[in-house]
Amino acid sequence: MEDVNGETDRDRDDGGREGRQRAKADFRFDDARLCFAFAGTLADRGTDTPFERLARPEDLSRWAVQSACTTTAPPCTEADLDRARHLREAIQRTGRALADALPPSPTDIALVNRAATEPPSVPELAPDATTVRWHGDAIAAVLSMVARDLITLCASEHRTRVRICGNPDCGTPFVDTSRASARRWCSMKTCGALAKKRAYRAKLNTPAHSA
Repeated sequence: MEDVNGETDRDRDDGGREGRQRAKADFRFDDARLCFAFAGTLADRGTDTPFERLARPEDLSRWAVQSACTTTAPPCTEADLDRARHLREAIQRTGRALADALPPSPTDIALVNRAATEPPSVPELAPDATTVRWHGDAIAAVLSMVARDLITLCASEHRTRVRICGNPDCGTPFVDTSRASARRWCSMKTCGALAKKRAYRAKLNTPAHSA
C-alpha cells in the first residue's frame, strides 16, 4: 500500500513529537478499534508482498505502548511474537467474516477466546486524575485486551457495521459508524487520502487536462 506523501503523524512513544513524516513501519491507530488496529500491523494484505510491522519482538513491545494498552514496554520473546501474529490473523479473518455476513471460523474464535482468558492490564488513576498507571503489563495482558475488544464488538450491534477497507491493497477491517453507513476506508488519513490523491492524478491525466 502506497504511503501518502507528506503525511504526518504523532510519534506516540517519544513524548508526543508531531510533524514527522510517517514511515511504512509506523503503526496505524487512526479511526480504528483496538482489535482492527492490531490486524493492521500486517500492511498491504491485498498485494503480493505484505509488509510486516511486527517483524521483531521489540516491535510488539512498541505496539503495546503506542496502542495505550500499557505505559511500560513489556518484554517479548519470539514465542510471544508468534502467538501475537496468530491472534492477529484470527482477528483479521473474523473481521472479514463479519464484513461478509458469514460465520467466523470456530478455530479462530477459540484462539480469540483463549487469548481473552488472560487477565488484562488494569488502569490506576493517579490521585490528581492527570495520569494513568497500568498494572499487569505482560504482553499476554495486552493481547487479552485486544481479544476482548473483538469479543465486545461481536457482542454489539456494530458487528453488522464491519467493513473491509476499499483500498484493494489494504484489506484492513474497520467499523463503519458513519450516519449514512457510507464510510469506505479504514482511515481517511491513510487509505482515504491515498484514494483522493490517485483520483486527482487520474483526472490530470485525462485528455481534457492533458491538452
